[in-house]
Amino acid sequence: MLPESLILDLDSTVDTVYGNQKGDEVGYNSHKQGRKSYYPLLVYEGESRMLVNAALRGHS
Repeated sequence: MLPESLILDLDSTVDTVYGNQKGDEVGYNSHKQGRKSYYPLLVYEGESRMLVNAALRGHS
């Protein structure tokens, strides 16, 4: 049985790419400026912190 209400937390991060990966782009990367990276979106359930969904994407 599901609870009456859920808290969903939407988060994003920067993952630096090494080599040539499909979909990578140069964009904002505070740790390795000027490097190619992905900018994934993550959705967590707020109480248990379980990952509900993730989308790997470039910086566009």
